[in-house]
Amino acid sequence: MSARSGPRATVWDTFAVPSRSFLSRLAEAEREALLTIGVRRTFPAGSVLLFQDEQDDRVILILAGRVKVIRADQDRHELLLAIRDPGDLLGELAFIDGLPRVATVTALEEVEALVMNAGALREHLRVSPDVAVALLESVTARFREDSVQRMQLAALDTLGRVCARITELAERYGRTTDAGIEVEMPISQEELATWTGASRAGVAKALQTLRELGWLETERRVLIVRDVESLRGRFS
Repeated sequence: MSARSGPRATVWDTFAVPSRSFLSRLAEAEREALLTIGVRRTFPAGSVLLFQDEQDDRVILILAGRVKVIRADQDRHELLLAIRDPGDLLGELAFIDGLPRVATVTALEEVEALVMNAGALREHLRVSPDVAVALLESVTARFREDSVQRMQLAALDTLGRVCARITELAERYGRTTDAGIEVEMPISQEELATWTGASRAGVAKALQTLRELGWLETERRVLIVRDVESLRGRFS
């Protein structure tokens, strides 16, 4: 008599999916169905997945790794808009409105992704209403986050904006240690400056202030948040 087998393993079991992402909103069967309309690809660190102003019909679902989303102005000054994680969709706005890409997406580390043709995805959504709802919820959540960030850019000083971004990094990527919440920085200090809408000198001064207050320690590409509640209180 054969032993009872355990739960069937799926491709998704190998990927860590943060809560509130697009992928986290789908049931297992819905995730499996996506594999039939896309192709899995690996992108090395530093490679570009999507180009700003490109007319492109692909939609990309991140399975592993992180990417940065950057928009350049007419003078080629770059602004970091966001960091995207496993389970997030890329290119969904161009998919919805058919307009060119609003930003360039670059791999911060090796990224594994599911690349889907827009036509195939659109047809899939017609017969999979729960996936369409998940897409709507994901886009809505992203707009809410963007609205909060725009409010912070308008209402807070540089120190407050730096506290907001460091708190976000700690919540998303932090690891609790005896010294505090340790965050391996996925971006440079210059990119942190563009993310906060400040100069690099302004961010450096803010980080020094946080160190003097005892709320933060900094090492090379590592932050140790010692008092996250004080950081949060500075912008909330």
